[in-house]
Amino acid sequence: MADEEKPNSPKSKGAAEDFLQVFKKGVQFTEELLDENERLRVRVVQLEEENHALAAQKMDSQHFQELLDQIKEMGGEGDRLLERFSAVESESRDFKRRYQEIEEENNRLANLYIASYQLHSTLDLAEVVRIAFEIIVNLVGSMDFTLFIRDGSKLVPVCAQGRDLAGLPLITIGKGIAGKAAQQGVLYISGDEMTEASLQQPKVCLPLLMEGKLMGLIVIFSFLDHKMCITELDRELFNLLGGHAATALYSARLNADSKTINRDAASYIKILNS
Repeated sequence: MADEEKPNSPKSKGAAEDFLQVFKKGVQFTEELLDENERLRVRVVQLEEENHALAAQKMDSQHFQELLDQIKEMGGEGDRLLERFSAVESESRDFKRRYQEIEEENNRLANLYIASYQLHSTLDLAEVVRIAFEIIVNLVGSMDFTLFIRDGSKLVPVCAQGRDLAGLPLITIGKGIAGKAAQQGVLYISGDEMTEASLQQPKVCLPLLMEGKLMGLIVIFSFLDHKMCITELDRELFNLLGGHAATALYSARLNADSKTINRDAASYIKILNS
């Protein structure tokens, strides 16, 4: 098994330094654009003042023609400056858009990393469930969902948020929306925003799979009022929970079953070479 990359490893530091360099270059580029914008604005004002000053002077025909030539020349220069100014503004908007995209991507990756790290930070079963529920509440945006655990051909509700656990029926694998999602091991997301939340019409059914085997199911019945739609981050969080939460739950359950596991080096050698 490949070693996991540690946050303080040389590779992680190198990636952080590379990102910092890219960010500094972006800041420098923005400052240069702002300086160029200011220079162009000042030059346009100067040209306008020169035009007004020349127009106020009384000149003979020769001087008048020279004035017209100068005005024509300055008009051409003004057009070029305006074109350059427009190009700089366009580049500035493009840079701002790219910066926002990078910032959103960094936030998305940070949320996924934190969620994954927290799920595997403990072997206490109750704590694993609490962390999984916090991810759904804080990152997905729901206060109405239930964790079901497989028991033979049934799915048994074991922990709920926003619902009375005793009032929830068992789910038969293969029957209904939730049962079919569990049987197929496929994430189900409802496109119906009007139907009232129920086990027959859930909003999300998230199978918990470990090595392709169904361990349980998270059913989300409704979302918070401010949540308008399922985002790309939501889908990635669902995928993360589907695998990582299942592994964390399984590990915690084994740890709860056996508190006398031998953790010395000899036992690891025996297991790894058996």
